[in-house]
Amino acid sequence: MATRALIGAALLAALLLPAGGSAGPRVAPQNIGEPAVSGRTVQGQTLATTSGTWSGTPPLAFRYRWLRCDTSGGGANGVTCTMISSATRKAYVLRAADVGHRIRSRVIASNADGTASANSNATPGVVQASSAPANTSPPTISGTPQQNQTLTANRGSWSGAQPQTYTYQWRRCDAVGGGCVDISGATASTYLLTATDVGHTLRVRVAGRNSTATRTATTTPTAVVRKAGVPSGNTISINDVELPNRLIIDRLQFIPLFLRSRDPFTARFHVTDSQNHPVQGALVFVVGIPFGNTTTPPEQATGADGWVTFTIRPTFRLPLVPRGNQPFFVRARKATDRLIAGVSTRRLVNLSVRG
Repeated sequence: MATRALIGAALLAALLLPAGGSAGPRVAPQNIGEPAVSGRTVQGQTLATTSGTWSGTPPLAFRYRWLRCDTSGGGANGVTCTMISSATRKAYVLRAADVGHRIRSRVIASNADGTASANSNATPGVVQASSAPANTSPPTISGTPQQNQTLTANRGSWSGAQPQTYTYQWRRCDAVGGGCVDISGATASTYLLTATDVGHTLRVRVAGRNSTATRTATTTPTAVVRKAGVPSGNTISINDVELPNRLIIDRLQFIPLFLRSRDPFTARFHVTDSQNHPVQGALVFVVGIPFGNTTTPPEQATGADGWVTFTIRPTFRLPLVPRGNQPFFVRARKATDRLIAGVSTRRLVNLSVRG
């Protein structure tokens, strides 16, 4: 009997000893790093909260609440904030009722030994979505779209909360304003056109920014950028004459000055553009009126001085009478244009007849 009593006492003592003889005390959750809220405080935007940092015996379980506070942030640690109904997730979509308020998250940590909670700091005040910048009048571009000229962007009109700042990005596009790419470093409100821009159009993308959001608006494209202008009086190629520029037959010479016989005579014509540049390579055609009074030479191109020379012979149909006139139709054109379209020009001239 004594032996059995000793064995029972030993078993009871073993049961009362902690397992392994070294288990520590269990601890309820305690916050050692408060939760943090991220996201833009604009109606309709989503806020998210972290759980913060906690001590305590694991495992820990977390629940979440969202608090609506006054403009002070709810006082010390949000004591005067109110709980937002049904806001029990880590993320929260801001509502109309939140506008003008500041928001906190509350994280509730639990384990087998207890429960504790911690509030985040208050966010900035919530603003209406309409406070974001909005373009109400499109941006525009002014200036001459020509190499070495400066274009200027006007930002247009914007609504939304003030203050607002504006940035610019110039974009190079194809001839119809599509396929645009940003021009590196072109972020000022003005832009100096370069040789690379010739044959392209340009747009500007304007960004309006305030504390709420950033919004953008883009201009319509400019006209196609032309090559740099040539000083007046200097010769240009017919390939550089583009509408609205036009060809002009500005001078002519008949040698001899008066037609007195049916011997061949010389007709010379000078072609410029509407900016007073002699034009090389313009195709000139001349024909007597009525047709058949003179021979009709082939169309010829103007030279480097803008002049073209024809040899024409009167036919038997041309009456050699005193104080007569022989009219001629003269046309100057660009080879790639239709005969009487594009930059072409026409003129009627007279050769005096003194038979």
